[in-house]
Amino acid sequence: MKTQLIKTTVRRAPVALLVSAGLLLLIAGTQGDPGRRLERDTLVGGKLEGAWNVTVNVCNNGPTLTRLNTFMFGGTMQEFAAFVSPPLAAPRGPGHGVWEHSTDGHYSYTVKFFVFNAGGTLAGWRIEMRDVVVDVSGSSYTATGTSQLYDVNGNPVGPPICATETATRF
Repeated sequence: MKTQLIKTTVRRAPVALLVSAGLLLLIAGTQGDPGRRLERDTLVGGKLEGAWNVTVNVCNNGPTLTRLNTFMFGGTMQEFAAFVSPPLAAPRGPGHGVWEHSTDGHYSYTVKFFVFNAGGTLAGWRIEMRDVVVDVSGSSYTATGTSQLYDVNGNPVGPPICATETATRF
């Protein structure tokens, strides 16, 4: 019986060790980079992560858009927009992009979305870049930046367009 107990324990030990190691890796992976965690946790207000209701005003009397920006931990983002004034059925897809922290409540992001012709064929894409300042409370932000349209071959179409944004937490 003692021999059987030792054989069973010896056979199960590697499995227990693997499970323990896997759990440790899983826990460590959810904690993220310690420097980044410290930066995020010690920043007073100024956190960009999360979902935001955004109003975009295109310069030179351009249209006004409303969008939902979601900034995820790790530096990726998603965006979806609709034209408000004038109301347009904009043939475009959702945006995907990246963001980064620069200093204090200052961030930047770049987002890309596909644009389509009226018949639904791909016309190209638009890339938007913004410099963001999150207020001290972390409940709103303002941003300025540009937007460039590209054709299906990646050639710029027209000059870049400037825009400003104001946002509040969702």
